[in-house]
Amino acid sequence: MVPQARKGSTGRSTVDRVAAALEVVADRGWVTAAELGAAMAVDRSTGWRLARSLERVGWLQHDPVSGRYRLGVPLFELGIRVLDTIDFRDEARSVMTDLVATTGESADLAIRDGESVVFIDKLDGTHDVRAFTRSGQRARLHAAAAGKVFLAAMTDDELATYLAAPLPAVTPATVTDPDRLRDIVQEARRRGWASNRGELFPEAGALAVPILDARGVCIAALGLNIPLSRFSEDRVPRLVAELEAGAARLAVHGGA
Repeated sequence: MVPQARKGSTGRSTVDRVAAALEVVADRGWVTAAELGAAMAVDRSTGWRLARSLERVGWLQHDPVSGRYRLGVPLFELGIRVLDTIDFRDEARSVMTDLVATTGESADLAIRDGESVVFIDKLDGTHDVRAFTRSGQRARLHAAAAGKVFLAAMTDDELATYLAAPLPAVTPATVTDPDRLRDIVQEARRRGWASNRGELFPEAGALAVPILDARGVCIAALGLNIPLSRFSEDRVPRLVAELEAGAARLAVHGGA
């Protein structure tokens, strides 16, 4: 439930404070209640009460080990509903249809849910032998190309937290060494796209690029799934170019 727009002691409505708090957390990734209060120019106790209130409704998620807060999954779900209202998925399906037609490979659309990536739509490729994900399939971020897109979009602190947790292997090729994975994420940040080769499925690979909102925040990932038998280095530049053109069509424009 959205808080009522009553005035606080500083003259700002509760809704204004909630919006400001969420903006702070979105910009910084992880914050303590004290850091939240300082960024909003309110006292520590006010920052703590606001953080706890937003945690209760799921808009912030609390890490009991570090004592920090980040945006909660319900906010992301609300964002996906907003995308639905602007025909995002219809346009995404059109983009994926074009990707399949131009590349012959299977295409998918993914979002982040906490430490996982969830594939919310997919179209199979045209080849007899093809790789594909299932709609609704979930995977840990480090095991999928789309998941690495979201790792690359994290702040350094958020990435460090993810890498400090157990990194289970899905296949023998899944990268589970934190230092190696950090290097892979840095490379994905530099080049603007991510890949996997047999890390989610033993005989399949994938390429993925971010879909950005008006502020440049990654809201989804667009991907191609390719059998390893066709995953040659000489194909990668063209496939990435096709993905980037598709993601540009899906970029959410307008006010932040």
